[in-house]
Amino acid sequence: MKSLMTSIRIAVLLLSILLAACDARPQLDYSLSLSDATEGEAGASVVTAELSADGTFAAVATIDGAVSVWDIAQRKEIQSWPKEEFGGGAQFLRFTASGQKLLLAGVDHSVEESSDRPSDINYFMILDIADSSAKRIWTIEGKRLTAVSPSEDGSKILAGFSNGLMVLFDSTTLTRQDYSLHTDKITDLELSPDGKFALSGSVDTTAVYWEAATGDILQTFTHKNRASKVAVADSFSVGFTSDTLDNQHLWNLNSGKLTAPLKHQQRWMSISAARFSANEKRLLIASPSGAISIWNPINGENIAQWNTDFPVVDVAENKSGDLVSVGSTGLVEIWKRQW
Repeated sequence: MKSLMTSIRIAVLLLSILLAACDARPQLDYSLSLSDATEGEAGASVVTAELSADGTFAAVATIDGAVSVWDIAQRKEIQSWPKEEFGGGAQFLRFTASGQKLLLAGVDHSVEESSDRPSDINYFMILDIADSSAKRIWTIEGKRLTAVSPSEDGSKILAGFSNGLMVLFDSTTLTRQDYSLHTDKITDLELSPDGKFALSGSVDTTAVYWEAATGDILQTFTHKNRASKVAVADSFSVGFTSDTLDNQHLWNLNSGKLTAPLKHQQRWMSISAARFSANEKRLLIASPSGAISIWNPINGENIAQWNTDFPVVDVAENKSGDLVSVGSTGLVEIWKRQW
């Protein structure tokens, strides 16, 4: 009996050490608040925030309707647009792949609601970071907007709605294509940089990889619960899909075969953002619980994991290999690479 108790104590100690190692934070290099530019503090007026793919820029929309872009390394605001530029509050911010333009989407509150028009007037604007221009390129009346993704140059915008409809708008040709590939609310989507392919997730429990020109479904990935988050590597050869419980998978988009499941012990893994590193060697995941985790996209093994003090809404790996996160309060944190 004494030997058994000793073994149990050793096992508990080893488990405690393992958990502590998993939750150990890497070194915090510095932090920056996007709402008031006070280092180490966070504002309460942030509606949504977004990082560029290389972690160079951060964008934030505040409750007063303004939108600004920050250079994280320089720790300063480089562009801002007042609320007068927009017809309503920003709901979605998405950088283009190059990071030079920012897609802004939301509901146009300047249009008066009436019983004859029960649906939303959704607007889409491209903000140019270099010259601070703001151009409204599309307005569509329909159901509630739930997801957006731009092409690399911002000329194409893919939007998903609460009724399962997806719409691709091309500002160069002024054409629009509608897709009914899902039967329920679109939860997340990614448009390829060239605008030719997309990966979309839905409450209908499926994630679909499809071709934009034809609307043909190339691969269907079925989950046990609603597909809540998707991500795609820059090469658009590897995809990530997650549902609302414990099913997070890495896929070969060309073959449709499972590469690996994420190997974690959680029953419920809530994800607010997922992104592949530029070299496709790491998958970065942020959680509304404040957790940040890094995964091997080849075998699904956990590389590192730690918790922050705020819900995290986006993560990216910068050019130095450090990880950049932004919280729901608008606080950007830069974590020195230790993986």
